[in-house]
Amino acid sequence: KATDTLEPLQAVLNTNFWLSIHVTTINIGYAAGLLASGFAAVYLIARLFDPARRDAGFYKTVTGCTYGLICFGLLFSLIGTILGGLWANDSWGRFWGWDPKENGALMIVLGNLVILHARLGGYIKEFGIAMLTLLNGAVIAFSWWHVNLLGVGLHSYGFTSGVKEVVFMFYYVTLAIAALGVVAWLRARWHQEDQ
Repeated sequence: KATDTLEPLQAVLNTNFWLSIHVTTINIGYAAGLLASGFAAVYLIARLFDPARRDAGFYKTVTGCTYGLICFGLLFSLIGTILGGLWANDSWGRFWGWDPKENGALMIVLGNLVILHARLGGYIKEFGIAMLTLLNGAVIAFSWWHVNLLGVGLHSYGFTSGVKEVVFMFYYVTLAIAALGVVAWLRARWHQEDQ
């Protein structure tokens, strides 16, 4: 006798309320994190190619924007992650299931917290904020898009053709800018020691 081996489909969109509120909130948080990463890249490139800039206000402004976006991104990412858990509880009967997308959301929140705590603790200053924020942009790209390429978990959406190349290009550009940032930092330290 033949039996059906397929499990019943789990409802993903039990309600459009959770879809609209969770997805909008978390995407705002992730976008703020990527924008902060862009500001960090501007800071590092400016430090490398224009080290004699006498306008210290420029660097303070860029750092302030980066820091503010990290705070904003943390708030929306954290609220969006919690709302996602509430939606998961409503739809799937569990708040957290260690799905790759859920783990990615946790990585983004923790990455933002690391930057904020390191700054508040005095462990990093302008260069450190820029470097960590730039690298956090790679964490956001991984968590937002790359985990979809794994094809596992309840958040595996499909529609991944062409995404892999773009995501890896983002990683390469991020690493290149980070390397340039290290060069700029070393040069700034070398000039300080000469004085």
